[in-house]
Amino acid sequence: MSRSRSIQSISLLLTGIAAGMGAVGCTKEADRSPTLETAASSGTTVRVADSAAPPHDTSASLRAPDSPTATPAPRKPVGHPVPKRRPARDSLVQRVKATSAPQAPAQIPAPTDSASAPAAAPGPEAVSDKWLSYDPATNTVTFELIAGPFTFNGYRSGEGTLVVPSKANMVINFVNKDGTPHSAEIISGEGPLPNAAVDPAIPRAYTNKVLEGLPQEASDVMRFPVPESGTYRIFCGVPGHGLSGMWIWMKVDPAAKTPSFGPTKA
Repeated sequence: MSRSRSIQSISLLLTGIAAGMGAVGCTKEADRSPTLETAASSGTTVRVADSAAPPHDTSASLRAPDSPTATPAPRKPVGHPVPKRRPARDSLVQRVKATSAPQAPAQIPAPTDSASAPAAAPGPEAVSDKWLSYDPATNTVTFELIAGPFTFNGYRSGEGTLVVPSKANMVINFVNKDGTPHSAEIISGEGPLPNAAVDPAIPRAYTNKVLEGLPQEASDVMRFPVPESGTYRIFCGVPGHGLSGMWIWMKVDPAAKTPSFGPTKA
């Protein structure tokens, strides 16, 4: 009996020793583990074991959000395109106003009634003003005498008449626009037409080369005074041209206050 009791005592002793060693081991493990208490339950700051925290500076993450140095200035990522500068507001508003401003409508000419408008009269009389000018202060008549294909200013065989005031100072600018040589002289308005140039009825009233004529685009100037009255002919002196119809009338009229040129009146 005493032997069995000794064995039980030894077993209990060994069991106690084993239990004590287990308690000591649990206590050491509990000391190593971190204390995970929340701020809501204990009001204290969370402790983190030194062995679990990485070796870095946590001061920036633990700063207050409203601290002026809490958030550093963001850096631009490498390779990010630089945004274009927007135009100034004033220039943008001006461009919008310029494009949105209403444009003035184009002026459309009023339609003309071509049926009711009188047509310009054909013939040299429609443009006679460009051939004739007058200076009443000096009583000077300037006349452009254009030689064409056996015509003077588009007239032939006495169909046109130049009327000048009494004792006018005549200036006749002769130009040959025909490929055939032509000339001009003032001859009498009475009697038959000569075949070629004759003595002029008024002194100095003839062009250069009156018999052979001047070539195309050649010109000459006749200057002479006219008498108080009379009827004359402006005649091409090249042989055969006058007889072919190359002549017009020139009349000195004491009643005329200004010169005129146009179709011969019946």
